[in-house]
Amino acid sequence: MAEAAKTQTAEKTQKQTVSLTIDGRQVTVVKGTTVLEAAASLGIHIPTFCWHPKLKSVGACRMCYVEIEKNPKLQVSCATKATEGMVVYTDSDKVKQGRKAVIEFILLNHPLDCPTCDKGGECDLQDLTFAHGFDDSRFEFQKYRFTDETVTTTFDDVHIGPEIVLNRNRCILCYKCVRANKEAFGEYDLGAFQRGNITEINAAPGEQVDNPFSGNLAEICPVGALTNSDWRYKIRVWLTKTAPSLCNFTSSGSNILFYKEDHRNWVYRVTSRSNDDVDDGWLADVTRYGYQIANSLERLQTPLIKKEGKQVPASWDEAMDVIHKRFCEIREKKGSVCIGGLAAPNLDNASLYSFSKFLRKMFHSNNIDFRCDYRMLPEKSDSIFSTLCTRPFKISDIDDSDVIVTFGSDLVREHPNEYLRIRKAYNFNSPKIYSLNPYSMKSADVADLELVYKPGTDEAVINAICLAAVEENLVEAQHASRLKEKLSPSSLSEAAAYCGVSESDLKVVARALAEGRKVTFIIGELITRSKARETIAAAVANLNLLLKLENKGQLVALARYANSMGAARLGLLPSPSEAIAKELTSLWERFPDCQPHTTDAMLALMKKEELNGFFILGANPMMLYPDRQFVREGLE
Repeated sequence: MAEAAKTQTAEKTQKQTVSLTIDGRQVTVVKGTTVLEAAASLGIHIPTFCWHPKLKSVGACRMCYVEIEKNPKLQVSCATKATEGMVVYTDSDKVKQGRKAVIEFILLNHPLDCPTCDKGGECDLQDLTFAHGFDDSRFEFQKYRFTDETVTTTFDDVHIGPEIVLNRNRCILCYKCVRANKEAFGEYDLGAFQRGNITEINAAPGEQVDNPFSGNLAEICPVGALTNSDWRYKIRVWLTKTAPSLCNFTSSGSNILFYKEDHRNWVYRVTSRSNDDVDDGWLADVTRYGYQIANSLERLQTPLIKKEGKQVPASWDEAMDVIHKRFCEIREKKGSVCIGGLAAPNLDNASLYSFSKFLRKMFHSNNIDFRCDYRMLPEKSDSIFSTLCTRPFKISDIDDSDVIVTFGSDLVREHPNEYLRIRKAYNFNSPKIYSLNPYSMKSADVADLELVYKPGTDEAVINAICLAAVEENLVEAQHASRLKEKLSPSSLSEAAAYCGVSESDLKVVARALAEGRKVTFIIGELITRSKARETIAAAVANLNLLLKLENKGQLVALARYANSMGAARLGLLPSPSEAIAKELTSLWERFPDCQPHTTDAMLALMKKEELNGFFILGANPMMLYPDRQFVREGLE
């Protein structure tokens, strides 16, 4: 029996792969792999303009020509599937001539303005012309030029968005920008218009290219047709140095590159640093342009000390003396309970750990937190909600999930990387996608079913899905009876009416979750910021128990900020878990046993003048806390 199973597996594997020969070298690839990808697996580079690894192939530019035996014409390798026994030549005379012709046709109307083009030095057309083109041109006529009333600059540049500048004369019509905008980002504010030799890329009529991912369009453009306005004419790319880093504006950890000068402390731009496990090479605009705060002229360059009601510049030594003297006075006169601290959840682990150690070991205070963007905070880190927030999660697991559910989340705004990953799964793997929200969301544009329930019935809609699973006989009998005893309403029809959704839709979601092979269930900010988040988390826990979601995928309430998880695990909670407290005790020899207070409680104590010393590290409660007046009164 075992041998038969092995034979069947071997036959199946053999059917799923094909072997071909490329430039005299044999390679075996998965069936459906393109010739371009097969060549890349051998380290053979085939030039392209329109191809992108995360987009569907269209063969628009024809630059990736290869010669295939028994085929009379050259074929585009990006759109030609590898087949068994295929023999391919990527560098024959016929291929070289074909690529030269493609370059020559592209350059017919392409302006020779490389010295003034912002893409100079990182332009694919420049590089491939030198590698595969002619030394001179046979074209002796006037080049076609796009001009209209919208063009007001010497170089025919048009601002089609806050950050995007278009030069239609440089466009080679690879359509990469339009395809990425539609396929990867789900946006339609950029398109191809007209036809034939007057085809042009432009913003949709009456619109601007102003979507949350617009910066990617300029980055993937192979020429200088689309450029970023914040980078234009600042510096040539070969005069910069790059430094790898991670985005700290979102919790996804997008991989990025900073561009800077050696002799000047100035950041010029941010581009992607592709990591398939995290970002697929796409960046949200908040990540791409967020670096601008580092160059802001409003940044504090020196400490300020309040004297006679005014903030005046001071030296670092003077500032440290004031802080030391004041907080020592508070500790001696009123005790450590009157000292607290708030840190930003997007700081690095070293800074967060030092802050935690500083407050707890130096001042023996448990008044410490990193959460300041919602109220009614749970004091204990082992609550149902807190546990839900600390579950493991991998963005790349979305790719092969066959059921994806988003609950109470505007992913485009909260977690743009996860949204793009769901779109990728939608484009290539066709999973079942469900959106559960109290109002319609942009991120539901790829959902098979958008279930819009009445505001305030978040817990009830999860309970209704549980009841639907019971009614469809998708759960064990013992769990079903116990559940119906505790839930109110206890019938599916009543629960559906209460939530304002149909019974059939609830059953569809319940069956998908029960039958799914690999499930991704994402909970967003509409839940994590809700006052009822603990009871909603309990309902989700019941759903998890009934349908065993964690055993076949991932169920998590995603954090909004870059290092919320690090802050929690490094003890920046008033009451960390027993395991974390024990570990910190072993490092610091002791752990404070005084009364802990959350951000809410600390602000209330400050308002009563019962908390007199407050450290703020990188946080901005005036901007993030939902009650600005409450914060102002406390700080004053």
